[in-house]
Amino acid sequence: MQRFFSGDVEALGDREIGVIAATSKLARDGNILEIAGMDLSNYRKVPIVLYQHNADQPVGTTISLGIVGDSLAARIQFAPAGISVVADQCCAMTKAGILRGISIGFDPDWSTAEPLDPKKPRSGQRFRKSELLEISVVSIPSDTGATVVQRSFGGREDFRRMIERLPPISRPSIERVAAKLLPRHAGGRILTHAGHVWTLLQIEEQKREEQKRRYSRQARKADLERLRARGAVNFH
Repeated sequence: MQRFFSGDVEALGDREIGVIAATSKLARDGNILEIAGMDLSNYRKVPIVLYQHNADQPVGTTISLGIVGDSLAARIQFAPAGISVVADQCCAMTKAGILRGISIGFDPDWSTAEPLDPKKPRSGQRFRKSELLEISVVSIPSDTGATVVQRSFGGREDFRRMIERLPPISRPSIERVAAKLLPRHAGGRILTHAGHVWTLLQIEEQKREEQKRRYSRQARKADLERLRARGAVNFH
């Protein structure tokens, strides 16, 4: 497979996949999302990819995105190896075909929504307009048509060509998401987000231990003072 990045054409990377992020089929939640009416403009500015819709677990970025027929297709690039354990696991499991589900977070325009059954206005809706907020790799998607369609250079020719032709996301937008995934630096060492949190926890633990040691010395001194007052011990 090919991918577009910075104006060049490159082979699909080891940490890239092609996906159908959403379709206009009836979803498990009883709603229909019309892909043709989806606004992608703001998402293109910050094309984040999450794990299980968890905002605290970004795993990559969308590097190309487009509407193909009644489907939203995307090319996803996972964070570089070693930056995020979650991203590494997510990448490995999608490449192995274990994780295949894709889902989106979107903001529906209720002013244009229509009930699928006029007799049940509060049941399933047809969302004619919406805004894409995020794309997630998930275990069980609501949209049965949302799935990983390309994991390597091989695969179905029609999916491969579709992914190749998707409009690229701009480099500044990709860099904005990459900045959220980059490791922190401390004492000349590179720290992942998890490593950064672990370091902070270790510092707090050291503070607590120091407080315990100080308290213990004070407690021992107080005990010795009480023993001395009783004449049970002598100090030199």
